Amino acid sequence: GFELVEAWTAAVDQWVTSLFEAAVGTDAGATSSGSGVALVAVGGYGRGRLCPRSDLDLLLLHARNVDPEPIAEAIWYPIWDAGVRLGHAVRTPRDALALAADDLATATALLDVRLLAGDARLAERVAGDAAAAWERRGRRWLSRLADSVAERHARHGEVAFLLEPDLKAGRGGLRDVHAIRWAESAQTLMLEG
Repeated sequence: GFELVEAWTAAVDQWVTSLFEAAVGTDAGATSSGSGVALVAVGGYGRGRLCPRSDLDLLLLHARNVDPEPIAEAIWYPIWDAGVRLGHAVRTPRDALALAADDLATATALLDVRLLAGDARLAERVAGDAAAAWERRGRRWLSRLADSVAERHARHGEVAFLLEPDLKAGRGGLRDVHAIRWAESAQTLMLEG
């Protein structure tokens, strides 16, 4: 199980990193700083738990003075051409954090940011600021998270009692494990309450 997922994640990391490096025209490995552009994995891929046939959730971060369009196209099109489902966005750190301030899916995705290639400072800023914002707004996020979990359970049913359960979204499934982890990220709030 985990060995397969780790090997698959490493192989995909190598592939998308090579696409990024070709797009920016240099050897822009994960340690380069100051380039003004970074490719990061978010969500499950950001956690390093990419399963075969899972969506590839990527965020191309860029400084305001960088034109990200040709870089994004050089990365996204080969992924689409390979038939891989792609969850993708191109944003400045400020825009990513602004969207995460109001959107639960974006806020939780940014709790798992992992730099693949490019400017480490951009990725670190987004990861750190997103985690701090999640904790700061914990009471609001926990309420929204609880509502989203209840809605998902009503839609997908119980994993334990269905003949063909949705192992990811059903009650007792993988998404519940993630929700517990996200709630735990608001630990300060939970300890106060």
